[in-house]
Amino acid sequence: MERTFNQKELTRQADNGVGLVRQYIWWDRMERSPGAYDWGRMDQLVTDASERGVQILPTLLYPPKFYNSEPEGYSGAPYPPDDPQTMARFATKMVERYGTNGRFWCDPPRLPGLPPPPCREPYVPITHWEVWNEPDYKSWWKGQQSPDPAEYLELLKAVSIAIKAADPAAKIVLGSMTNTGGGTRGGYLDRLYGLGAKDYFDVLSLNPYARDVGAMVAYIRGQRAIAVRHGDAAKPVIVTEYGWASEGVHPYIVAPTPQCQGALLYAATTRLRELREELHILAAVQFQWHDVRPAGTAPWPNRTGVIGVDDQPKPSLAAYAAAANQQPAPAGMTLAEACPADRQSLDGTLQPLTVTKSGPGTGLVKGSSYRDGVDCGGDCFEELAPGTVVTLRATPDAGFSVVDWKGAACSGLDCTFRMDSPTDVEVVFAPVAAPGRYEQDHSLVSRTGRWLRSPAVKDSAGASAFATAGPATASLIFEGTGVRWLSRTARTNGISRVFIDGRRVARVDGYSQVTRHRVTLFNSADLPTGQHRIRIEFTGDKRAAATNNNTVLDAFVVR
Repeated sequence: MERTFNQKELTRQADNGVGLVRQYIWWDRMERSPGAYDWGRMDQLVTDASERGVQILPTLLYPPKFYNSEPEGYSGAPYPPDDPQTMARFATKMVERYGTNGRFWCDPPRLPGLPPPPCREPYVPITHWEVWNEPDYKSWWKGQQSPDPAEYLELLKAVSIAIKAADPAAKIVLGSMTNTGGGTRGGYLDRLYGLGAKDYFDVLSLNPYARDVGAMVAYIRGQRAIAVRHGDAAKPVIVTEYGWASEGVHPYIVAPTPQCQGALLYAATTRLRELREELHILAAVQFQWHDVRPAGTAPWPNRTGVIGVDDQPKPSLAAYAAAANQQPAPAGMTLAEACPADRQSLDGTLQPLTVTKSGPGTGLVKGSSYRDGVDCGGDCFEELAPGTVVTLRATPDAGFSVVDWKGAACSGLDCTFRMDSPTDVEVVFAPVAAPGRYEQDHSLVSRTGRWLRSPAVKDSAGASAFATAGPATASLIFEGTGVRWLSRTARTNGISRVFIDGRRVARVDGYSQVTRHRVTLFNSADLPTGQHRIRIEFTGDKRAAATNNNTVLDAFVVR
């Protein structure tokens, strides 16, 4: 049953222009006890693929339990073998069987200086070998939030040396990188190069999932730039996974309609072909061929297929086949026809995001995009594709608070924005104000806009500050149950707004015919015990009798 299904799918793939399939190699299903190998299913796959002229790119994965380094009772992300040499031995057996001189093809194998023996036809040996999948991503490497490239390098080095010893002509494909880990400065691939990995692989690889084709291309350009910086410009890249889902939940990998999925796939496949020479693209593998699991129960990766769960072609199959065979897009399958305007980009470059922390306080800033992001404390820089939506979250240390964001229209603890250009974001931390009086120029009082100092002996500390134009705000984050706003009222004052914890609670008028000092213009009592924020805001409004519209701050008093 399984082989019949595989034969049918391989026939369908070949008929639609597929020339390469990427196949996870379940090592634990082939070596069921140390040194004992079962090649039956792999022999069937290689036979069926070769008969249809389809090349196989094997991805070496899933060590047997007796070689695995995973903790006892663990069930989750794959762990590498405890000893990299065990995978090196397995890889050697694979190459000796299915490689260019493999016994599967020629028995006895071809030997230099001797006449070639009779060999299986068609002869389609495995020439490229991928070592692991997404070692930079926690779901594929021990469940670690930040996988260590030095650990992967040990495995890559051992397996690479073994494969080259068995077949000097074989090509080692670096374990496919995620988009940010493999395509951005300071990311996993950049660090892997820094550790000396360059000599242990022949082909780069990338899974550049993105919102649109332009963002996908941006990550490939980013990976190419990393290789160039490390003196490795000549190495080709295999795009080991690309595509979009027709349903599921994800901010951008899920296309809005099946027709848009097809249009994106057509545009991406065509664009990758166009960029083949410029970006040294050796091959590209659409992920994945067939949807799995019943409808409504699958995560987005199980809906990226061009064949549905009902075994019927989705619109994306015709689109992919047209692109693979360099034919025009099917009717209704261009980006302009099938996708919204913000999904129609065809090219792009990565945009830098820099996050800085400032102020007298301390805290952490973490950001999320797809799979990776800023972790400011250690990593305050990221490169992201145009259109990526980023959410930064600031977490103050005990006794401190976030008093301001600069460079993005944000407030509170979270800051969400879209990366359409280089972006610098600054978050300002400060101590939380305890009960007491805080003058207008106190370091814990945060002011935005233009405020002018106005000395007056009768003011709280001999001076107030006033704003004459907007936007202008003054705020204080405090720990207590109440707060007062002291002001100087006068004929030159206008109307201001007052916010507590982000909610507008008052609109107050600072006008008086006679100037008065240290006036309680606003008083909020009986707040719940805890941390709060008061913000006053210049509006520009005033009563008819006022000669100006100033907002005046003398001090805040916390109770």
